[in-house]
Amino acid sequence: MDSPEQLDLEALAVSAREGDSKAWSQIYEVMAPSIFRLCRRALSSRQDAEDATAEVFLKARIRLSQFESDRRLSPWLYRIAANHCCDELRKRQRHAEQPLPDQDLLDLADPAPTPQDAVVVKESKRNVRRALGELPDRARLAIVLRYYADLSYEEIADVLGISRNLVGVVLLRARHAMRKLLDR
Repeated sequence: MDSPEQLDLEALAVSAREGDSKAWSQIYEVMAPSIFRLCRRALSSRQDAEDATAEVFLKARIRLSQFESDRRLSPWLYRIAANHCCDELRKRQRHAEQPLPDQDLLDLADPAPTPQDAVVVKESKRNVRRALGELPDRARLAIVLRYYADLSYEEIADVLGISRNLVGVVLLRARHAMRKLLDR
C-alpha cells in the first residue's frame, strides 16, 4: 500500500468523482487507518470507531462532488470525520448514554515489556484516554488532530472551522485541562 506522500490523493479524488472505483479504493486504503485513529480517539469504543470510519467514507463518497481539487484531500476527510464524531458525541449527550466499559482501551502495549512495564503503559494510556474523554468536544478533537493525526494549525483550523489563532488557544487550554485531569 502506498503512503499519502506517494499517491496524489487529489488526482485520485478527481478520478473517483468521474466514477473510477479503483481510485476510491486507493483513497480508502491510504486514508482509512488515519481516519479510524481519529475516530478511535474521539469515540468511546473500537466498534464505534469502526462504524464511524465506514460512515465517514460513505459521506465522503456521496459528497465527493463538493471536494475542491485544488485543496488537499486529507484535511477535507478529517473535517468530515471530526464533524461526524462531534455529531455522535452530541447524540450521546442528548440520550445521556453512559460510557462503555474500558474493556478494549488502547491495548497497544509493547510486545516485550516486563509485566510491570506493561501495567504502567496500559494504565497510562487508559488515564490519557479517560482525560481525553472528559475534554469538551472541540478541545478533544483539536488534541486528536494535532497529536494523533499530526495536522498543522492551518489544517486543524480548516477541519474545525475556526481561525488558526483560535486553534492555538484551544490547544493551549486543552493541554492545561489534560494536565489537570492527569494530575488527579
